[in-house]
Amino acid sequence: MTSASVSDADLTRRLDSLAKYFRPLEVPDPAELPRVQELCDISDPFRSDASADALFVAAMREIIAWHAARNPRYGAMWRGAGSPDISGIEQVADLPYIHVNLFKRHALTSVADDTVALRLTSSGTGGEKTEIGFDAWSIGAAQRMDAWTIKALGLIDVERPANYLVLGHEPDPRLTVGAAHGLNELCDFAPVASAVHALRNTGDGHEFNPMGSVDALLDFAERAEPVRIVGFPALLHAVLERMEAMGVPPLRLPAGSLVLTGGGWKGQADRAISRTDFREAIQRQLGVPEERVRDCYGSVEHCLPYIECAAHHFHVPVWSRCVVRDVRTLEPVDHGTPGYLQFVSPFITSLPAHTILMADLGTLHPPGDCSIGTPWFEVHGRAGVRRNRNCAVAAAELLEVR
Repeated sequence: MTSASVSDADLTRRLDSLAKYFRPLEVPDPAELPRVQELCDISDPFRSDASADALFVAAMREIIAWHAARNPRYGAMWRGAGSPDISGIEQVADLPYIHVNLFKRHALTSVADDTVALRLTSSGTGGEKTEIGFDAWSIGAAQRMDAWTIKALGLIDVERPANYLVLGHEPDPRLTVGAAHGLNELCDFAPVASAVHALRNTGDGHEFNPMGSVDALLDFAERAEPVRIVGFPALLHAVLERMEAMGVPPLRLPAGSLVLTGGGWKGQADRAISRTDFREAIQRQLGVPEERVRDCYGSVEHCLPYIECAAHHFHVPVWSRCVVRDVRTLEPVDHGTPGYLQFVSPFITSLPAHTILMADLGTLHPPGDCSIGTPWFEVHGRAGVRRNRNCAVAAAELLEVR
């Protein structure tokens, strides 16, 4: 028996429940995408060596040919850029890229509608939004990479059930918001003892329930199970502020508790605090050590997961590469220089998001100053003065009616 509280049968059932994330997957056309298959079958997210670089280049060449042949818009763009090819990892930045906002204005699918297994949107209310259709390979590969990353970072616990505070939307079969889908998946990496959602389903949308969240934390602090808090940081910040306003004394959530935030502050930028201050507030008010407070980065358009290590670095995994571009010239910049973040990854077959320029500003750093041996990046926030809506914006707007 693994622990006094978990039988072998229970542990087996819990491991089986995670098996869907680690199952073998097959690319849509194994003959056309053998290197994509091989790269995405690497289970160590932080592998870094010359053979992995060579495999990444080969996989990128395959996925470029895949989309150029199946997507007229991308094919025309690629040919208009001179049909560029790459032979080495240093040439990744030379490939033509698509700005993330283009997906908000055009359906850039590369697969037939009848092969779409899941449709997700980037926001739950009005305004510009992205609707992405994923084939079974693309969404399955993203979920598997997410699980491998969470496992490598030591954030899976199959032995101890956890009480969850989900800082996101209560499930609704009509809800297709990408972040809601992802947040509820995060509840699979430790068994659920109980779960409370901060955005309650009213039957006519969702409503932020700060008092319900505070009550949940007070209840969880009295229990033996660890607590897992997952979701939008703006909502957690609002809950912590409500606790302070009510005079709630600092809590000490049980050992093994974890905070996983994601989505940024976007619509609540004027209320945002630094990540350092945010982690300190969580440790002070909830008793969760700072190394157990992690942020996640990603988007519906580029759903490959980036999760902070214990040193709070977003490491670039083996399945991806990161480029930072000057905000004026859009030329690549050196490590340590801020600019637009660009991500390159050959895993997605359903749309040409294999090289995508984000609307976020960030800085790329070389490996060497962290125990994980891949480059890492930091995110400085959304560029521009026009608010670019996404899931976090839609969720943060619900704060205004609390």
